[in-house]
Amino acid sequence: MKESDLAPVGGPRGYLFNLKVELDKRGIKNIHFIKVENSLINKYKSVSAKLRPGAFKTVLNALKNLVKYGRLIYGHNAFSPVDLDEYDYVHFHSTYDMYSVRESLKNYKGKVILTSHSPKLFSQEENDRISKAEKRLFWFIYNKLIRMDEYSFERADYLVFPCPEAEEPYYHTWKDYSGIKELKRQNYYYVLTGVPEAHILLARGEIRRKLNIPDSAFVISYVGRHNEVKGYDQLKEMAGPLLQNENTYIVVAGREGPIPRYDHPRWIEVGWTNDPHSYIAASDVFVLPNRETYFDLVLLEVLSIGQIVVASNTGGNKYFGKHNRSGIMLFNGADDAISIISELLRTPAGELSKMREDNRELYLKEFTCKAFADNYMDFYDQLP
Repeated sequence: MKESDLAPVGGPRGYLFNLKVELDKRGIKNIHFIKVENSLINKYKSVSAKLRPGAFKTVLNALKNLVKYGRLIYGHNAFSPVDLDEYDYVHFHSTYDMYSVRESLKNYKGKVILTSHSPKLFSQEENDRISKAEKRLFWFIYNKLIRMDEYSFERADYLVFPCPEAEEPYYHTWKDYSGIKELKRQNYYYVLTGVPEAHILLARGEIRRKLNIPDSAFVISYVGRHNEVKGYDQLKEMAGPLLQNENTYIVVAGREGPIPRYDHPRWIEVGWTNDPHSYIAASDVFVLPNRETYFDLVLLEVLSIGQIVVASNTGGNKYFGKHNRSGIMLFNGADDAISIISELLRTPAGELSKMREDNRELYLKEFTCKAFADNYMDFYDQLP
């Protein structure tokens, strides 16, 4: 990962930003991030991000993807920007990055570590993101993207996941994964993630006044993309029965689309916000309805706030079912979620408060940045 790419955002960039901040605090000097200039692709991406949606932006993005993946699949310059032989271990955080330096890895004598981060194969994620027109035009590139995943999982000496449950989407979406796991079982490691404590900028009362929600109302919150993978459609399924209670509101943060909002006066869309944690803290329960998930960092952020979580019983969410915490409840399908939330509506305030304290305690024990760095140092120390 390039040091210049690290930032307090979602995904691998934010994950490694949190780790680096903690390692720097400790004065750790033997773990390095790549220090090189941003690539031409990143410069195109930066220009594209500033453009308004429209035909020109669509064409520019298509050309960027064509250059990026055309060079990856058919290019001959698959070398590392730094000399890998200076390092005993090289840790990749995407199969794209690993495949793009495959020539340098041919004669590399050290050990290769891979953390994939994606809730499904990276090639599948990219194919889902690319427009149908692009896929039809450039099928000879996009049909071959799976090469980067196949190569990376097979070439890696060690594979790192946050927990065994985070592997579930790979079993579901990649027929070859079980064979890879069987072959490399002894080389799998599990390193739990940590996040900084979430900062709440506006008090519960301020948020509720801003949204015209009574202090006595029961508020359900959701933060995330409005798509099927994140379970936004499942949240809409829950809405009808839950909003029959006139004292219930659903507050949703995140840019709208592709799935449209639920049309109801007590379903409130706040759109994209740089302060999602205030909306979560102003609610009574946070819903995480993802259909497939790796290990969702938002769940850890919600625990740091000390909020109750109702999450789908899938992927990395299942890890939390083993903790037996009263404030984390897993559901199987919309009807089950409705039943759990309806029970919370009838739960006394004192008991709800204890559930929140329980979640906060779990965060402080296992999911701080300090615990995250400890886990990584222990992992690196275990390697032969």
